[in-house]
Amino acid sequence: MSIVLVAMPALIGRDSELRDLLTLLDGAKDGGGALVLSGAAGVGKSALLEAAMAEATARGARVLTVTGVSAEGQVPYEGLRRLLAGTGLVPGDLDGGPLRAAMSVLHRLSALAGDSPVILAVEDAHWLDEPSWEALAFVGRRLRSDAVIFLTTLRDDADAQARLAASGLPALTVPPLTDQAAAELLARVAPDLGIALRARVLAEAAGNPLALMEFAAMASRHDQEMLASSRLPLTERLERAFAQALAALPADTRTLALVAALNEDDAIEENTRAASLLAGTPIGASALAPATRAGLVVTDAARVRFRHPLIRSAIVQAAGADLLREAHAALAAALPDDDDRRIWHRAAAAASYDDNVAAGLAAAALRAEGRGASGRALEAQERAAYLTADPALRGARLVDAAIMAFGLGDRAALERLVGRAEDADLAPIDRSRLTYFRDLALHFVWTGVDRLSDLGEFLDEMRARDGSAFALRWLAGVSMRWYFSNPTRESRAPVLAAIERLAVPQDDPQVVSSLAMITPVERGRQILVQLDALSRASWVSPHNLQLLGGAANAVGAFPLGARLYAEASAGMRARGPFGSLAHSLVGQATSAARLGDTRLGSIAAAEARALASETRQPQWVLTVDAASAEIHALRGATDVARDLAGQVERAFLSAGAYPMLSLVQLARGAAGLADGTFDAAWDALRPIFNPSEVSYHQYVRLWALPHLAEAALLSGRQAELRGVADELAPLIEESGSPVGQVALAYVRAVTAPDESAEELFTQALRDDLVGWPFERARLRYAWGAWLRRQRRAAEARAPLRAAAEAFDALGAVPWSERALRELRASGERIRRKHDTRDRLTAQELQIAQLVADGLTNRDIGQRLFVSPRTVSTHLSRIFPKLGITTRGELSRLMTAREGDYII
Repeated sequence: MSIVLVAMPALIGRDSELRDLLTLLDGAKDGGGALVLSGAAGVGKSALLEAAMAEATARGARVLTVTGVSAEGQVPYEGLRRLLAGTGLVPGDLDGGPLRAAMSVLHRLSALAGDSPVILAVEDAHWLDEPSWEALAFVGRRLRSDAVIFLTTLRDDADAQARLAASGLPALTVPPLTDQAAAELLARVAPDLGIALRARVLAEAAGNPLALMEFAAMASRHDQEMLASSRLPLTERLERAFAQALAALPADTRTLALVAALNEDDAIEENTRAASLLAGTPIGASALAPATRAGLVVTDAARVRFRHPLIRSAIVQAAGADLLREAHAALAAALPDDDDRRIWHRAAAAASYDDNVAAGLAAAALRAEGRGASGRALEAQERAAYLTADPALRGARLVDAAIMAFGLGDRAALERLVGRAEDADLAPIDRSRLTYFRDLALHFVWTGVDRLSDLGEFLDEMRARDGSAFALRWLAGVSMRWYFSNPTRESRAPVLAAIERLAVPQDDPQVVSSLAMITPVERGRQILVQLDALSRASWVSPHNLQLLGGAANAVGAFPLGARLYAEASAGMRARGPFGSLAHSLVGQATSAARLGDTRLGSIAAAEARALASETRQPQWVLTVDAASAEIHALRGATDVARDLAGQVERAFLSAGAYPMLSLVQLARGAAGLADGTFDAAWDALRPIFNPSEVSYHQYVRLWALPHLAEAALLSGRQAELRGVADELAPLIEESGSPVGQVALAYVRAVTAPDESAEELFTQALRDDLVGWPFERARLRYAWGAWLRRQRRAAEARAPLRAAAEAFDALGAVPWSERALRELRASGERIRRKHDTRDRLTAQELQIAQLVADGLTNRDIGQRLFVSPRTVSTHLSRIFPKLGITTRGELSRLMTAREGDYII
């Protein structure tokens, strides 16, 4: 590809980097992209970014630019507001949580790029406020079809690189200049240096362009001895160079510069007010003039900014600890009481423990979390812990901070805080909290109640110390671990009693969810009644709908679980948060697997996995992969299903999550049924029912009973199946489990002697199976096959045809083909039409269905977290696959009755 250079300035030694930038710009009209320029301070990232902006401008692109400053660290979306000023994005677009903000930005940029490419140029992204960075990273990952280029510079320190690694954005590391390029640059900026001094500057700069130019300038003004005395690392050498320039400035200038360096806001009026308090005498804006002449700052009528980030660092480094604390105290005094920055400066001014400041920071952490500044919230909570005098309270706050880090997806902070909390002098209640949380967060272990078998006493203690509401929130967050731990009835009883002692409404969704997870047998029928009422209540929030969806699945009410999770997902798409939406989509995929709805399951599972990976929630990735394995099996992709099951199995074994292996065996059993290897299906499923097996699960065995029954019927194991069903019947009767009841009706029909089978089949088909299309089809297939064996072929055709059509509608191709074979054996000449929709990927199928539902490209983009242009690109692939050309044809195809056959 030929590169047309329009306005790119000549940069010495950067030919390779410039080619990469030009390639990205050349492709802008066909689709966007992102690139992070990463490297050490002063290595030339900004020069490359400026060169790219000049080239883009010359080509007619619209360039939007912003520079990150530390002030934005605690002002959510300030970076985005400045970057997108004048584009039509209004402040309200950034309210409502990170998901909505990111989508607003993506759609605004997509619209802007309709006429000409848009270049987002962000310098010093390591200082952007976290919500702005997360939104831009989200956008950067989705610029395949839009003429938008996102370019940014990022330091190479550990924190910045952690931010980069978590972003998923492509990066270009800008290296130091080669010896030849460095010598060429030095000759350009300081041609009169002597040979010895030139060699010294080149050696000290070590290929860093900024260092080379700064040292060259100093060498030109001073003698060689000044440089020869430095033995500091590069960044410290540069900071020392700036500090030396600062030392010659008047006292008022140094005071004002220090305050500005510490302040998160660059408003001159605020900085002069704080500087005056620090000095004890008035200091005005004119005090900045010497710093401006020295090239340290740039000012206008209202703002002051430092010419280079290292200048700010040098000023702070040059001040002693006492002066820094005094400056922070002056800033705190200059700010109003309702400004959260005030408590931060008070914290920085604290020389030792300060419980009042710690309490203020803890409160500020909650406020920051509420407005989407999760990183700032974590920083505040951790700082609050270190300022807390009481060791037990300090430890409790460390646990709270670790929980925040987990929600944020900051693995490094999570491990650090858990380690420090483990070393803290924790109260027993907080030690228990930490134990539970550590296993969940660090090891993804959702099994094992033996570490906290006294959960009832724990809840009582938490209720007494922190109140019933706090105790219930904690319980709702950890109760799933009990579900996947095979707790005994004896261990469940005291927990049930403790839940009932909580002073909270018994129809609180958190209570219902916790009871469903911990006591799905003893309280199963009560939970089903409460779920029926709550599912119709208008006041239930998306978060609580998610809890109720989990409760419905836990007690085997999968049709209701599917609906509740769908409603929760719809609410979370509009409001966020991302992580919770991933959880809801995992629930949808799990429900779909239980109901045999492979099309919905494939869509939900693909989206859930992408979101869970995006939000760094590996526990949900594993769980949805287990569901995906079964969904692939039901669709007939058994090789994919078995490979995926093997991957999940290895992860569960590594984590010690043995009861969760039941989900792996479910997938393998379904694969055996799909392949027609019914003995293998039985062998895969039977361990779920055997307490001596590692994959035994006392509740999941009810999920698996329908598959086991079919495997038994088709492998001639009816007698053994009756034994399993008889063992489970009392549990199903006590719990009222819907999936158990459906399975028992099937078992009784297929294992009955011929003289009573017809009555049992008829009765089972009269039961309410509206929400169980796969099980109804399975029952119809068995009924039709029984009729044919009784030489009643004509009567067999109707249930067999209905079964084939239902299986086909659900995308369960092996079951549909099996029903068709049986139907042909009954004397009906029939074959299945190929469904063109099976050619679509999961995301294409989802988009096609949304088009059929009447949604616009913009609506679909909002729902799927992509731009409208990306939706259009997908449709351009969908139409040829389906042999259509219009949205109307697509809508008719997607809404047409499936299961058409040629007779």
